[in-house]
Amino acid sequence: MTLPDDVAGYPFPLPYDTYRVSANVEQAGVERPTEAGSWGRDMLHVGPDHDAVVRLRSEILHREPRRFVAAPHARAASWDAMLWLLERMARERPTEASLERDGDRYRWYNHRLGVTREFTFGDDTSLPVHPVTFAGRQVEEDVVVLGAREGELRLDAGMVVFASVWSIGFDAGMSFAELHGPVPGDEARRVFERAERFLLGLHPGDAYRRLNWGLQLDARPDLSLDTFPTWGPRRAALDVVDPGREVHLRTEVQHLIRLPLTGSVLFLIGIRPLPLERVALVPAWAARLRSVLETLDPDTSDYKDLARLGSLAATWLRDQAPT
Repeated sequence: MTLPDDVAGYPFPLPYDTYRVSANVEQAGVERPTEAGSWGRDMLHVGPDHDAVVRLRSEILHREPRRFVAAPHARAASWDAMLWLLERMARERPTEASLERDGDRYRWYNHRLGVTREFTFGDDTSLPVHPVTFAGRQVEEDVVVLGAREGELRLDAGMVVFASVWSIGFDAGMSFAELHGPVPGDEARRVFERAERFLLGLHPGDAYRRLNWGLQLDARPDLSLDTFPTWGPRRAALDVVDPGREVHLRTEVQHLIRLPLTGSVLFLIGIRPLPLERVALVPAWAARLRSVLETLDPDTSDYKDLARLGSLAATWLRDQAPT
C-alpha cells in the first residue's frame, strides 16, 4: 500500500506502547525511518501548504502583535538567530532561497514567497522589522531565543503564533525551570533540569531535536492561550461527530540549536497535526497510540488535557483495529 506523503513523512512521536515525560533528545538533521517512511533529514519543514502556513503566521502576528516579544538585551542573539535560520533555509532549499554575503552586507532571496531584502548584519535600521520577526515570517516554525546567563536559560525573544496552550507574552523573561513548571511530577522536573544542563553544555553550532505530542480537535495550529475562547469551549464540550476526521494527533518537532555567535539557544517549534483516520493507515501507529492513551499516567493525562479526549480517541482506534 502506497501511503500519502503527509503520512509517509510524518514524525510519529511514540516509539513505545507506554509513555512518560522524557527529554528524548537526539541529533538534528538526521533522517529517521518509521513504519510509514521517514522524516527528519531537513530541520526546517516545508509542507505542500507552506505558503498558506507562512501567510497565516504573518496574519496572526499582524492581528495580535503580542505574539512577538524581545528584551532589549537580546538584540545580538536575535540577529544571530535570524542569520542561522536564513542560512539554514538557503542550504536546505537552494532552489527556493539564497543568502549572499559581502562582508557585513547580505542579500536575502526567498523566491517562493517573493521576498528580497538587503541588510547589514547588526544594523536594525536595515530591516523593516525586528530580526526575529523577519525570520519568523519566512518559516513554518515558531521561533524562540533562550539567553544563557548565570548558568541558566531564559526566554529573551520570540515569535510564537502556534503555541500549544501557552502564551509567549506571559512567559517572556521566564527561566527554563519556570517555563516547565506546569509539567507534573518530580521525575519530570528532574528530566528538564538535566535537559537544561545538556543545552548549556552544547558547543556553538550544535543542533538537537525532540518530539512532543498531544491531541486536538480539527487541524488548527494556533492553540495559544491568547485564543482560548475560540477553541477551548468546543474541546471542553467534546463536540465531536466523526473522531477519525476531527480528532488530530498534534506532534511538535522541536529543534534546539546553540547559536554560533552569542551562545544563546535557538528553540524552533514545528506543528504537525494528523487526523486519526490518517494515523490509522499505519496499523503499528494506531495500536501504539491507543496503548499509550489507555495506559497514560493520570497526572500526565491531566497535564495534556487527555482525560476525555484521549478516551474518545482510544475507543475510535480500538474500533478500527482488525479483528
